[in-house]
Amino acid sequence: MKTKHYRYFAFIVLALIFSIQANADNLRKIVSLSGYWKFSIGDDISWVNPSYDDSGWDQIAVPGQWENEGYKDYNGYAWYRKTFKPGDIPANTTLYLMLGRIDDVDEVYLNGKLIGKSGKFPPNFESAYNRTRKYIIPFESLKEDAENVIAVRVYDSYLEGGIVEGPTGIYIDEDNKLLNLDLSGKWKFHTGNNKDWKSPEFNDEDWTLINVPDYWENEGYEDLDGYAWYRVKFKLPGNLSAGDLYLALGKIDDVDDVYLNGEFVGNVYDMRRNFEYNWNGWECNVRRIYKIKDGLLKRNGMNTLAVRVHDDQGLGGIYEGPIGIMSAENYREYRDEYHSDQSFWDYLYNKFIR
Repeated sequence: MKTKHYRYFAFIVLALIFSIQANADNLRKIVSLSGYWKFSIGDDISWVNPSYDDSGWDQIAVPGQWENEGYKDYNGYAWYRKTFKPGDIPANTTLYLMLGRIDDVDEVYLNGKLIGKSGKFPPNFESAYNRTRKYIIPFESLKEDAENVIAVRVYDSYLEGGIVEGPTGIYIDEDNKLLNLDLSGKWKFHTGNNKDWKSPEFNDEDWTLINVPDYWENEGYEDLDGYAWYRVKFKLPGNLSAGDLYLALGKIDDVDDVYLNGEFVGNVYDMRRNFEYNWNGWECNVRRIYKIKDGLLKRNGMNTLAVRVHDDQGLGGIYEGPIGIMSAENYREYRDEYHSDQSFWDYLYNKFIR
């Protein structure tokens, strides 16, 4: 009997794992960055400069542990540099730099500009060894028809170190094709909780700009648990002057309340009836998509979107796309791909038994 129970438990665990994997980012690599990178131990901020002469540096494989590349037992600071030409980049789509898992802490620069970081360097050391690095590439930072330089500052405290494993390259999110208006990019951000922040008239000029989607820990808010607000303003393109529209907000860790032009649109609990959200505690893995009620959207003017987020612990924020506005036709395609009205047990039966 005990063996039977163990098998049943294992079956449930595997089913959940496969389900989560099926709902992962729909990313496609457009530039490969795997292979040999320039490498040097030590720490010098001048190494971030794209024009720095790294011809005398060693070359090591990425991804891979630097212990396996001739730096056995080395712990401390090191830098990686990679020069590349991106080739043809799809227009009007968000680009992501993927660097897999880095042990322990990193800062990533593109052409001398910081585009992302994870963990904390000494003296307030905090490891991020178990996070997959995915950073938005600002459009203004990438040179499409010229050489670009990525510089990665890494600190390893002990054991394996470096850009150790996982996807390495520049990617696009294929789901962004379903967006009629892509709202990824810089949003206004403020910690705390004030209901006045939902108002279109509120002055947010002194708020911080951060990347969406991304964990707010990667944007300089490493110790933030609790409430924070996001705001962004947008105008609809002319081809969306009529018809039902849907707001896609990707995945949020943990709970959200969404306001459009000061009026409540919805929150994660509205999606409880969908298969991917049947259990409390799984809010962070739900793909948010809300129908925009008639009269809320200004078809020919400026709109204000405000999102209140509460994070219980660990990572937080609007961390995964797609982020933007979808037509009814594109929403149906997105829903067919990721959402289902079937129960959890029906899903297990249809997926793994039938």
